[in-house]
Amino acid sequence: MLRSCPYCGGSHPVGYVCPKKPRYDRPRQSQADKFRRSYAWKTKQAAILQRDFHLCRICNDGKYGRYDGRLYSAVRVRLSVHHIEPLVECFDRRLDDENLITACPWHHKMADDGEIPRDYLHELAETSPRWGPT
Repeated sequence: MLRSCPYCGGSHPVGYVCPKKPRYDRPRQSQADKFRRSYAWKTKQAAILQRDFHLCRICNDGKYGRYDGRLYSAVRVRLSVHHIEPLVECFDRRLDDENLITACPWHHKMADDGEIPRDYLHELAETSPRWGPT
């Protein structure tokens, strides 16, 4: 018995899969992708932003430059929380305060590219911000 194929317009035996049928492959999600959508991460991210007073710690220190001051506002710049030890390398430290730091997009990219040493970032994360209470 033959059936009409909606994909190629021809006719095929029942049960035959037409090569013109589109494939709907869902992208595979890594453990890190699932973690970034979790409630635990959203809560920790908010806590780290509050700890750092919603300011880039690297800009504040000034050793690696400052993001353009005219653009530096919560409205225009989306600050993010950076994992110093990447999730793919050290997933166990994903929620450690000493492994998380607030960064502007410019410094976040520099840190991801290895232009800012991890030792320096760990040092910043372990000390309290200089503009805050000690």
